[in-house]
Amino acid sequence: MVKSPKIPTLKNHSYRKLYFKHDVPTVPRTTLSSDRHFEISHRCAWPDTIDPHRLEFYMIFMSTLGEGIHTFGPREYYVRENMLCFVSPDMIRSWKAEMKDQRGYFITFSESFFNEGCENKQFLQELPFFQMNGNAVLTLTDEQTQYYLSLFKLMHDEYIHANSYSDNVLRSQLQLVLHKAFAQAKIEGLSAEPENRSGLRLLKAFKALYLRDFHTLGQGKSVMLKKVAEYADTLGVSQNHLNDTVKLITGRSAGQLIRHHLTSHATMCLMHADKNISEIAFALGFEDPSYFARFYKNQTGKSPTEFRATINP
Repeated sequence: MVKSPKIPTLKNHSYRKLYFKHDVPTVPRTTLSSDRHFEISHRCAWPDTIDPHRLEFYMIFMSTLGEGIHTFGPREYYVRENMLCFVSPDMIRSWKAEMKDQRGYFITFSESFFNEGCENKQFLQELPFFQMNGNAVLTLTDEQTQYYLSLFKLMHDEYIHANSYSDNVLRSQLQLVLHKAFAQAKIEGLSAEPENRSGLRLLKAFKALYLRDFHTLGQGKSVMLKKVAEYADTLGVSQNHLNDTVKLITGRSAGQLIRHHLTSHATMCLMHADKNISEIAFALGFEDPSYFARFYKNQTGKSPTEFRATINP
């Protein structure tokens, strides 16, 4: 059996090496941690080809010059001017340029950055263009293009001339972009056409199951995650079939998707919850706080204590 190539996941410090081979990006700010990542760049020149990969964060970009073939998850798009594109952390994406010059704006941000102070913590995951079976590209009219360009220019200026209030301003501007795009998607009916693919339906059903188990946090109860085999049994498929299907589409196993989401929740709790680390561990379903500490360090490279020290120096 020929092994499929490993799909790399690019972190906020490593994706620039791949994305900026022919241009110098804006110098990134150092005030945000990797868990609260936000960056906006302008006039980036991507390489002619970018091999399949995933990003550790969300991306929104709009081309103002150039054309190329983008693959987002299981779909392939011919991207050109006046298009707004969306990439979620679970999407495998690749790029093949059809023109030499490529220009535009793109924004990258972490879920933790976006969700800070946000009442609906599920908003990003509910957006149709971040779904595996959603339409990841919005085609814009000239008027719509100018509207989004004006927003991106304001965000870029705020980012370049940042002050102590800029994070909140950038977050509000980012929310405006996404709410406006969501409204357009709903009006045009782009979110109402699920693909007739059994794999995507299974992935969507699996994510709905394990995300439901996280809802208990909002009710003041501990998370009670199930084993992958139990989710598979509920879905009426074998564990191997579930893992193979999820990995084929996302590049991650079913267990890795759950652990990634659990880590994101842990990060949010460590940043904002008025609880000690043991209380957070119990709330997230860990019976042993020391095991939670090992789990978190294995996933992020920092222990919970080390992470809290970075946000409360």
